[in-house]
Amino acid sequence: MMRQSRRESIRKKIMRPPLIALAVCAALFAAAPAHGASQQDHDDCNSADVERNITGCAGVADDETESLKVRAIARVGRALALDRKGDLDGAMADFNDAIRLNPDDSLALSDRGVLWREKGDIDRAIADFTAAIARNPLPRSTVGGRGHVNVYANRGLAYWAKGDIEHALTDFDAAVGRDPQDTEARYHRAQIRVARRDLAGAVGDLDEVIRSDPKLADAYYLRGVSHYDLYMSVSPWIDPRDLSGAIADFSEVIKLAPDNASAFYARGLADSVNGDNERAAADFARAVEINPFHKDALAALKALRPDYQPAKNPVADWLDKSDAAKK
Repeated sequence: MMRQSRRESIRKKIMRPPLIALAVCAALFAAAPAHGASQQDHDDCNSADVERNITGCAGVADDETESLKVRAIARVGRALALDRKGDLDGAMADFNDAIRLNPDDSLALSDRGVLWREKGDIDRAIADFTAAIARNPLPRSTVGGRGHVNVYANRGLAYWAKGDIEHALTDFDAAVGRDPQDTEARYHRAQIRVARRDLAGAVGDLDEVIRSDPKLADAYYLRGVSHYDLYMSVSPWIDPRDLSGAIADFSEVIKLAPDNASAFYARGLADSVNGDNERAAADFARAVEINPFHKDALAALKALRPDYQPAKNPVADWLDKSDAAKK
């Protein structure tokens, strides 16, 4: 039977991650009963195909000869498939039925919380996450990776979406405390720490995130910003390693995402502070080339190169390049 663990996310690249169906307690469905749901229903409910999943899970969920737990899992499987199709109301109805059949299913409560978040009802999302935490804050799943869902992290994201930064930070602290290897929870905590100007704390979290996922450009960028702001902050001691760390991090972002105008602009600022105005100007020019709408990069470039003249119609050129890239 297909089932999935989910975590809502605020980061741009993962604003709404794709649903990944997963099989839960496959042994429960190794053999279909003599009457009711067929073996095909069980197989379809375990399928990654959305339509098969919906049909098969319906057959299992409606079979009263199955245990309440099995029927509840089938409801969740269909709910996730309906969500993938964009039928949020249908998914919600199935989650409601699943939780009615098995009120202690922490994973189902967490999944419904994510759906409430998708529907824009943050208070109900928080209520579901809170109920899930009371039952099991780290419910097991068969999804790849950590093998469980960190419900504290889910609730932290909901609090953050509501604008309640204090409760969000408390939940991310709890999420990391229960699973120090949860890099997503660490990344979100680092974002809040940057916003609260706890830059050293943010760098510590991002060190762990990058150690776990050395290809995550967003983490390098945020750590670079933190290093740069630490260097530029007014304090009795300025550590030059922060400036070199910022430049190294922005360079890594550029390596991973060569068309990231913000990374070129940020490295240009760090280059300028480091006294390398030639490379700073080249970075600002590249940022403007990538994004002619980047007014800060253009202003910084003109400050270093007063004679700089952009193309006659840089925006039109940029749009032409964008259209060509789409083709």
